[in-house]
Amino acid sequence: MQSTRKLRRLVLAGLMALGTYGLSTTALAADAGLHVDQVGYLTNHTKVAMVSAASGDRFKLVDAKTGKTVYEGKLTAAKYDANSAENIRRADFTNFNTPGEYKLVVGDKESYDFAIGDNVYNVPLVLNLRSYTLSRSGNPFKDEVTGLEVKQGHAQDKQAKLYFGDKLNKKGDILDVSGGWYDAGDYGKYTTTAGLASAEILLAYEANPTHFTKGQLHFPKGIKSDGKLPDVLAEVKHELDWMRKMQRSDGSTFHKVAGAQWPGFDKSPDTDTQERFIYGTATYSTAIYGASMAIAARVMYPYDKAYAEKLLKSAKDAWNYLEKTNQPVYHWDEGQESGSGPYDKKTDEEERAWLAAELFKTTGDKSYEQYLQKKQAVVTQKPSFFTWDNTLSLAQFAYLTNDKADKALQGKVKKAFLSYADDIVKKIDQDGFASSLSASEYTWASTKNAVSQGDHLLMANQIAPNPKYVEGALDQLHYLFGRNVLNRSFMTGVGDNPPEHPHNRIHESTGAYVPGLMVGGPNAVPGGDPDQTKFLESGNIPPAKAYLDVLTSWSTNEYAIDYTSAAAYALAFFAKADSSIRMADLKLDREFPPLK
Repeated sequence: MQSTRKLRRLVLAGLMALGTYGLSTTALAADAGLHVDQVGYLTNHTKVAMVSAASGDRFKLVDAKTGKTVYEGKLTAAKYDANSAENIRRADFTNFNTPGEYKLVVGDKESYDFAIGDNVYNVPLVLNLRSYTLSRSGNPFKDEVTGLEVKQGHAQDKQAKLYFGDKLNKKGDILDVSGGWYDAGDYGKYTTTAGLASAEILLAYEANPTHFTKGQLHFPKGIKSDGKLPDVLAEVKHELDWMRKMQRSDGSTFHKVAGAQWPGFDKSPDTDTQERFIYGTATYSTAIYGASMAIAARVMYPYDKAYAEKLLKSAKDAWNYLEKTNQPVYHWDEGQESGSGPYDKKTDEEERAWLAAELFKTTGDKSYEQYLQKKQAVVTQKPSFFTWDNTLSLAQFAYLTNDKADKALQGKVKKAFLSYADDIVKKIDQDGFASSLSASEYTWASTKNAVSQGDHLLMANQIAPNPKYVEGALDQLHYLFGRNVLNRSFMTGVGDNPPEHPHNRIHESTGAYVPGLMVGGPNAVPGGDPDQTKFLESGNIPPAKAYLDVLTSWSTNEYAIDYTSAAAYALAFFAKADSSIRMADLKLDREFPPLK
């Protein structure tokens, strides 16, 4: 496998100069007009497949092994879907609840196989969470599932050099910022996405703690399981401990750690030996950091009181810094983006609100609520799906789930929060594939945009239980796992047609394919990357089809930890811990990319 990947890198290196966008068409299934969730459907929930190209008015479900027909039904009338530019019919088999493996058949066409069962998303959840373990920096390990071995990823982070100087530090100061998770397809580590991804996983745990257990993640050799903690909390602790190294003496945080140059695809975590630098500082990064620490403090408290108190102090220190720093700060130096992404923004009010709401929820201290009262114009706005550059919905959720909150303000926040949830449901009802994405939301990280809207619905359901919220969130998992116009699962290693060439240096440099990573998905905004731009210029590409399964399309085929954590929240809601899952059950059943 290793030699095959080396050969492929040489081929890709030549293709980069020519444009590689045409490669994506080879990944489509023969029966591309039948669109199913390639993982499966839950019993006692809505079960619908989409049909865009097939003859006849009827469909049937057949047993995937025997071919025996188990259910028949009639397709709905065709309806034009503007985002995909396809006429879509629906095959509804909600009433069929017998567990098993099946295929959809329409005329002479058949779909990928899929499961029906009570816990079809458990293995994807485990793979999703394990992807963080396999993205660890500074932790030697050898993984039996994927074959990935890292001896000491970026050991030089123990002696990273400060890129700038100010009243707290001198330029060139040496600091230990080892550990944490790599952010995405490169080896940068960013406080913004680290904080958001950690928070989402912690919130998933807080919502359904029984869905997480010790031994669940089958840690690789070299990764020690914490005897006190469920595996998921032990994994998040690895990131929290790195984040704490990024906090400065005044409570602010450094922005990121990276090399000065983008590493080549032949550079593994072990062989990317370039000097590493600590760049910038920002008030919104500090607020995101503080919010994640406040959540972690209350989640970790039952397991380790002393550690939880350290996390809470970190959150309070961040707040104290922000109280003294009234205006948004984003410190930037020439050359800061030469080998890493910016994650830049000019405002911070949503992130400050999130930190205040989480500290109020964790401590009960009304002084944090007083800040929210003063910022009612912000916290009562209708939100959007949460991202690292707009965490308003997370601030609102924290406030709405706090029993000590002021009922009058809580009522206003609830109205805004649920109004957006109802907007999402309307979009899902109108979309041919029951996606939550409007045409303008097929941007960088569109898959995250969709799944995050599903997460908002699950949070709304905790505020005001509504079956439409739950089913709408499930629809976004169906979209993620292949019920889309491309018949593409946007999570590596999950489903029959996942990304084969994700923009990921670990994959390319080691030959190990890491499952569980959620890639960005269709991006209809030109300029994302050269391949994507050329693809969009090649014709009138509908938004939902603006995706390339090629290594060099970082704007459509790169993962990031905050994309993947959006999926973790939804998967954790619908999956139940299963102690019978073995390491062997997590292994992939074919090569990626497939051997030709």
